[in-house]
Amino acid sequence: MRSIIFPYTRFGGRFAPIIPVTLFSRSLTFKTEAYVDSGAFCSIFQNEIFEVLQLSKEQAQTKMLKAADGNLIPAYLFRLPVQIADMRLRASIAFSDKLKIGFNLLGRQTIFGAFEEIASNEREKKVIFRYENR
Repeated sequence: MRSIIFPYTRFGGRFAPIIPVTLFSRSLTFKTEAYVDSGAFCSIFQNEIFEVLQLSKEQAQTKMLKAADGNLIPAYLFRLPVQIADMRLRASIAFSDKLKIGFNLLGRQTIFGAFEEIASNEREKKVIFRYENR
């Protein structure tokens, strides 16, 4: 079994499980970061990334997603190639201009299922992704 270990990133004066992630459209690539959030069902990214990847709203599935505060936010849902370290997979990724938390979220849907285990080690300030070699 392989392990990918990411050190936590300093965000807003605290350390958080924020990791590098690469998103792909048909012809473009965008490197960004996302907060690994086991409490989030969907992976949701800032709308600016949607624009950089030149995705089409007409090809998206429009969804209303429930935010942590209970409010519904509109989002455009796509199935896109995503790369985390050397692991590449297709994942459900939503984009919303109403995501106003200052970072992208990497949620459980399609991301967590691609790995055997995703674990946070708060004491050592790291997040670990484990998966079988393919």
